[in-house]
Amino acid sequence: MVCAGKMEFNYINKNMVCMSCGLSLTRHDLDQYWKKIRESNIGDDDDSTKKKSRRKEWLEWYSSSKEDKSR
Repeated sequence: MVCAGKMEFNYINKNMVCMSCGLSLTRHDLDQYWKKIRESNIGDDDDSTKKKSRRKEWLEWYSSSKEDKSR
C-alpha cells in the first residue's frame, strides 16, 4: 500500500525514502513503480476518450439527421 507521501533521496543508502511511511526504494524500483501506475492510468484515459468520441459521433449524426429532416 502506498501512502503518496513526499519522497526524499537518502544519500547514505542511495534510496528514495517516503517521509510519511518510511518506504525505501532504489531509483530503478521507483521508476518501475511509476511506469506501472502510468500504464494502469492510460486505460482510464482511454475509456474517457472513447466516451467523448462516441458522444461527438452521436452529436454529429443527430445534427446531420436534423438537417436531412428540414430539406
